[in-house]
Amino acid sequence: LGARAMGGAGLVFAEMTCTSPDARITPGCPGLWNDAQRDAWGRIVDWVHANSDAKMAVQLGHAGAKGSTRLAWEGIDRPLADAEANWPLISASPQQYLDGVSQLSRAMDRADMDRVKADFVAATKRAAAAGFDWLELHCAHGYLLSSFISPLTNRRSDEYGGSLANRLRYPLEVFAAVRAAWP
Repeated sequence: LGARAMGGAGLVFAEMTCTSPDARITPGCPGLWNDAQRDAWGRIVDWVHANSDAKMAVQLGHAGAKGSTRLAWEGIDRPLADAEANWPLISASPQQYLDGVSQLSRAMDRADMDRVKADFVAATKRAAAAGFDWLELHCAHGYLLSSFISPLTNRRSDEYGGSLANRLRYPLEVFAAVRAAWP
């Protein structure tokens, strides 16, 4: 959790909260992919609201090719020490976050895109139910949605690659679905 100033009121910000187990950067990342997590976040949000004037924000994201790595103090950006504990990675196009070090992600197909969008929507609904005041969709730092936007990581030849308008297509699909689910 981080705190930021917001026009005289405080903002408590839960950064990079993952939408599914395979959306995590590390095994220690927070999530909103089940109701137990929703309820735990709800207790935090309720406590902040009851004890301050601060608003609560959540940033939903998916690690994409930067996922399945160790906790920072165990070797930041390095694959999990137990190779069998790693989970499969997806991104706009096959890539390694760190050449010769990271796992190779695979390009998302339409079924992956539909599942991930549905995961974002479900996490959005859980965030609203937990009482968050604000939601941010994470599209930066080389994570999944930004892998579509950048021409360096999006080498697709379908309607989701090529021009900037095409590269923005999937992140905007997710944004529209999240916006429709957020109250």
